[in-house]
Amino acid sequence: MRRRKFCLVTTVGYEGVSARVLQPFPPEPDLTVWFGTSASSRKVAELRSDARATVVYQDDSTAACVVLAGRMDVVESITVRQHRFMPTWYAFWPEGPTSADFVVLRFVPDRLEVWDASRGITPEPFGLRSACFTHRDGVWGDA
Repeated sequence: MRRRKFCLVTTVGYEGVSARVLQPFPPEPDLTVWFGTSASSRKVAELRSDARATVVYQDDSTAACVVLAGRMDVVESITVRQHRFMPTWYAFWPEGPTSADFVVLRFVPDRLEVWDASRGITPEPFGLRSACFTHRDGVWGDA
């Protein structure tokens, strides 16, 4: 997750599941992931209605992927927006993190699935399942 510059994010909307590629911040130790986005985007409208989201990272070079499911909240705090703003994003928000159209998304996973051929994380039957974990009471464990 730390090596990927982009990941896939899905949300639930009135027309079904929507997917898009976003640039995440590196995950925190508890696997919380932060994103920046447009306040007027479809994904923000969908998240305000249904906070469920899925985040997918894939690394073709190591034949690995992780799929995280959880909750994604829209954060409008100026302090958080200033802290969670990448310099390259000035191309989208010339006013910077205080732009009225810039918000931050905070994704907190409660389930993850991992498949990693380079590390031997390939549950039987080989290639047909991922290793699954859930987050309960502050601890990650087998699903």
